[in-house]
Amino acid sequence: MEKVIKGDQLEKIKHFLSMRYYDSVVKESCAILEEILKKIYKQALSELPIDDRTALLESEGKIGNGNKSYTRFGFGELVGLFNRSRLLDRWSKYTDNNMGIIRSISLDYIVELRNRLTHDRSSMQEEVSQSEAQLVYDCLLNWLSFIGYKDMSTGVESAFKQPSTHAEPSAKATTYQRVKKDITSGYDSSIKPERRRLKKQAAYSEQHDAHSFEYALERLNHKKDLIGLDVGCADGYVTELRFKKEYGFKKVVGIDHNKTLIEKVRSEDHGIFHYHFVDIEARSFDDDMEDLLEEEGIEAFDVMFCALTLHHLKNPARLLRKLRRYLRKGGALIIRGVDDGAMIAYDDGGLVEEILDDCTRQSNASDRYHGRKYYPWLRSVGFSDIKMNYQVDDITEMDAEEREDFFHYYFDFRLQYTLRPLNKDPENPRFIQDHERMVANLDKLEAMFIRPDFFFSTLTVSCIAIK
Repeated sequence: MEKVIKGDQLEKIKHFLSMRYYDSVVKESCAILEEILKKIYKQALSELPIDDRTALLESEGKIGNGNKSYTRFGFGELVGLFNRSRLLDRWSKYTDNNMGIIRSISLDYIVELRNRLTHDRSSMQEEVSQSEAQLVYDCLLNWLSFIGYKDMSTGVESAFKQPSTHAEPSAKATTYQRVKKDITSGYDSSIKPERRRLKKQAAYSEQHDAHSFEYALERLNHKKDLIGLDVGCADGYVTELRFKKEYGFKKVVGIDHNKTLIEKVRSEDHGIFHYHFVDIEARSFDDDMEDLLEEEGIEAFDVMFCALTLHHLKNPARLLRKLRRYLRKGGALIIRGVDDGAMIAYDDGGLVEEILDDCTRQSNASDRYHGRKYYPWLRSVGFSDIKMNYQVDDITEMDAEEREDFFHYYFDFRLQYTLRPLNKDPENPRFIQDHERMVANLDKLEAMFIRPDFFFSTLTVSCIAIK
């Protein structure tokens, strides 16, 4: 096995797929995956802290029975070594790269499939299927694209590099602060197309949010001089539409991690609306909130609003738990989001599902299936008085122009999921393939949307939790 993964090796596997030599697809793909795992483990032994390296060696010794090193491990043993030592979890604490997609791929099924081919051939009832072979090949492409595709030695080093491009962190800085990304999904609310989409979003959800606010205000007995908080306020456009002065709000604070937007809105007079830069995932969040409360001269918030923000976070439940501390007793927390799993389309031939799958397997994807998690999250952090609020939108009563506009709102942004990795690595064949497929599928779906016999619906989910 050479250190360089040559294009003809992948072409050979693709040829096996086209010729329906599915057994060969599995064997060839696993051989390359085996080499990748060995090189990653080798680097881990030289780069990770001593405690982690010790844990790796202990796992290696147990799997090799004390007399066989990882260099002689087969594919199944290597996967077992990665699982037992939690190697990727250990890397994630120190790496300078987002490993989300790699950590989400389980190799156990592929091990079982390969074992069937190499050890249990005589007892096999069926040949390897096309879908099984495709799954193994897709897994290989994901790993190759993650480590840089061509040069496995330097690719592995780059993919798992330590943070070194920034100034040396202070002694007081936590590991979390040193390695944390600003936002898991790579989302940026300051770019013009996204700001335009947010305005459309505000229009689609206006009535839905109004019902949530009305319920919250009823539970507050329509008190006056209320203090509001908008978490993930962006440029404040939605904030100032939702927290209406006639509702009885005396002051509304908006917080967001986008410094550029916050500095811009803070340079202007927004009346009762006050905006602050706060990184809602930082370990300093509590300190930052205490400083904010002191600066604004308030003790707690009566109503909190958080729309389409939680799915971008690494740990949404932690933020909800922290927010609850700053909510007044009897106050209301309103959260809104969507759940792509509630989308219904007919008859698209599975096109919507394919687009969603291509989105979710990208490393920069946010959690677009988060709506179903709201109620469990809120219960887990101490809320028991929770009201669910739903809005179903479909295109049945829309004309062609409205249908097209609805399509652009719900699907245009998904192109960014394949475009971001391609911009970073334009020569990567997997990224090129993913993006070309996404462009073609979105074009097909747009044509379907304007057909009068095409059906599509989606769901908006909100929770109103009373402390």
